[in-house]
Amino acid sequence: MDEQNSSKAWPHDLISKFRSRPARNNPSKKMRQVDLAKLVGVDSRTVQQWENGDRIPSPANLKRLIQVFLYEGHFLETNGKREAEELWTAVKKLSEARSATNREFPAFDAEWFDTMADVPAFTDEDSAYSARPPHTNGLQTAAATLRSAREPSRSSANFLGRKIDHAAGWQNYLPKERSRFVGRSSSLSELRTALTGCSLVSIVGSGGIGKTAFAIEAASELASSYPDGIWLFEFASVNEPLFLSPFVLSALGIQNHSGHHDRESILRFVSGKKALFIFDNCEHVVDEAAEFAESLLRSEPALTILTTSRESLNIDGEYVFRLPPLTYPESDGIQADCSMNELEAFEAVQFFMEKARSMFPHFQPSLRDLQLIGDICKRLEGIPLAIELAVARMNILTLEQIQKRLANLLTFLTSGKRNAALRQQTLKSAIDWSYDLLSGKEQLLLRRLSAFSGGFTLEAAEAVCSCPRGMPKRHDKIETDQLLDLLSSLTNKSLIYIRTSEDGLAMRYFLLESIREYGSEKLQDEAVAEPRETLFKRHARYYNTLLVHAEKKFRTSEREACLREIRREYANLSEALHWACRQTENKTIGLHIASNLYWFWLHESRLNDGVLWLRRVLDDCGGRPNSEAAAKALHGQGVVLFVSGQTEDAWDSAAHSIGLSRELGLSSLLASSLRLMAFIHIHRGQLGEAEPLVKESVEISRGVLDHWNLAGSLHAYGKLKIGQEQYEEAISLLQESVHIFESIQDKWELSGPYESLGYSAFKLGQVQQSLKYFKQSVAISQIYSGTWILSRGIEGLAIALCSKQFYADTAILLGAAKKYREAFSESAAPYYPAEHDQALHLVRASLGDQELNDLWKLAQSLSKERIVAFALEV
Repeated sequence: MDEQNSSKAWPHDLISKFRSRPARNNPSKKMRQVDLAKLVGVDSRTVQQWENGDRIPSPANLKRLIQVFLYEGHFLETNGKREAEELWTAVKKLSEARSATNREFPAFDAEWFDTMADVPAFTDEDSAYSARPPHTNGLQTAAATLRSAREPSRSSANFLGRKIDHAAGWQNYLPKERSRFVGRSSSLSELRTALTGCSLVSIVGSGGIGKTAFAIEAASELASSYPDGIWLFEFASVNEPLFLSPFVLSALGIQNHSGHHDRESILRFVSGKKALFIFDNCEHVVDEAAEFAESLLRSEPALTILTTSRESLNIDGEYVFRLPPLTYPESDGIQADCSMNELEAFEAVQFFMEKARSMFPHFQPSLRDLQLIGDICKRLEGIPLAIELAVARMNILTLEQIQKRLANLLTFLTSGKRNAALRQQTLKSAIDWSYDLLSGKEQLLLRRLSAFSGGFTLEAAEAVCSCPRGMPKRHDKIETDQLLDLLSSLTNKSLIYIRTSEDGLAMRYFLLESIREYGSEKLQDEAVAEPRETLFKRHARYYNTLLVHAEKKFRTSEREACLREIRREYANLSEALHWACRQTENKTIGLHIASNLYWFWLHESRLNDGVLWLRRVLDDCGGRPNSEAAAKALHGQGVVLFVSGQTEDAWDSAAHSIGLSRELGLSSLLASSLRLMAFIHIHRGQLGEAEPLVKESVEISRGVLDHWNLAGSLHAYGKLKIGQEQYEEAISLLQESVHIFESIQDKWELSGPYESLGYSAFKLGQVQQSLKYFKQSVAISQIYSGTWILSRGIEGLAIALCSKQFYADTAILLGAAKKYREAFSESAAPYYPAEHDQALHLVRASLGDQELNDLWKLAQSLSKERIVAFALEV
């Protein structure tokens, strides 16, 4: 074939040319558009659209076109294969150029054409398209199809439910479900509503999410709405789009008449009937299914079609219903606090129980069992197939063992039922089915997206997974302007799901954990490691840059937005840290990430994470690295260690950070580290050592106009004056700290100065003012996920209340303060030891040991929210 000429050919010109060309076996007979439509088995309007360039044939229809042109003699006798390939190539190029989903059009199959060309020509009486192939479970060649018997075979396809008698006399049967359908009542209601108003509804979802069972359940509830029958066509067994219409004809149990195409016979069959067709598992024949559904609904308005697929048909009039997973406990904390009734309300837990009782009819779970089941369902993200495969392991494993072995989903979930379809016998085979239907670029993007953890944004995917324009041509190249279409295609095929932000301004994309694990395995299987390592490096650098930009907002009024962003991306940041620490040449990326995360660990009370990662990245860099990132990491390590009660190690980190900051001329970081060292000395009672440090910190901050650091250092100076019992001076310094924090709109840092102001006022005998300050500190502490700031405020509030003889309230607050101190450090002592011990002594003397213990236990049982409310209202 002349590549240059074929590249300029347009499909509509070629189709029109071949149709209009005199046929070799009957030169006087002209083929009209309506004749071609009848032979191909489509509407004449479709052929008109092909020849006008408004539409492109699907691969299955293109095969039929080529068969017609070949057997009717419209291809040149000596160049038939060349012309067929020219037409195929033209359609392929235009299809891929127009594609909104980046689906690759298959290449021309020369072997298929040769096999088809070997079939003897048909006479007019024995037209190639008057016969029809029977339904087949495997891939048949065109020759085998054309040689097959004319009489249709009775299909073994499943029909829906109960027997329905009507005037036409046909009988339909719904497959009897062996287990009770669980949950999804609101989804069923939505689907029923959609079916009453739309003639085409598509249930779309990932593999194993339960689309078929859901469709059957909905259909069984609507049987009375379709007096002419409900039919289920299991397209999973149709491996070649060409055989879709023959399969439906065979499944309906009707015979084709000579001269009629399969689709024409099907249209005659449904004409005037109010029926429901269920096209199950359309994803691998989606183009043909879309065209077939469109032609049926255009010809028969009373017909309703319900499809199940991993992607929609994407045609006019289609109502797309995205089936969500079963509901499951999404929060560990909520799950631990749930009662048995609350846990059993989750659909995934109900489904697990239903499947477990089918194996063990007398299974009666305890609360602990239900908590384990809830955790298993959470890990499996509410996917019914995954849950059913996990339940199958109960014959040899306990719930605890199943929970522990879910670390590798693809190898553990491999115990499907023998009578299930192959793609449903293991979780991996279910994903294989979807993966094999993807184009090469879609598969490549899915593999690359497995580098993300906890979701990603479009900007992150573009930065990490694509290459900028102008880079050399490579087989594994995804250009930035291609990525949006590829991402859209994977979303349409239910391999990616989307969550919209609360304000509706942003989208976040997620892979189910099983699909992410699958993509990661495929990524590791790639023969060349270099592109894989480049991918992870780009991922780590992207999130390091994001973190640097976020930190600039942390000490401003945008702190809450900054924290939300880092919470969303924390899983990705953790993945980047893990990768960097495994790479000898990329450990500095890990150091940068950890040094910029310390404030997040502190704010979110992830102190153990902070200690672990900061120690690891500093140790991995060998000795004491001489860089700004190292100085910052040492400072962050000192802060986290100090808050967690490890003051000796905190002192060492702070000292090294001070030395390195001086050496590198990092003024703001030096002021912060000096302040940290001063707090450590104040905590130890070493006020003389603390004073020069805190003074220098204040002076540096004033000198470089670093208002945030200045406000923090003034707070430290006020704490020093409290220790020196100079309460008036302390109040002056602390009020200036409050004023500066308010002026830069950093209300979050105000809890510390307010707590110190409360203690100063208390020591001056201003109890009412003291209560006001302590309550302000408690109110602000609510924004912190941790409890170390809250514990200081309620301890001070308890001491002030004790002076007013509110002993019962004091007992509750002291008990809560102890609980929250121990939550972040088992060795943490009271902040005001002398005053704390005196208050406890007075409470015990007034209430007695029994009542004190009862109130103490009450405090231990109250949630953080209830303690805060109690403290603010007391």
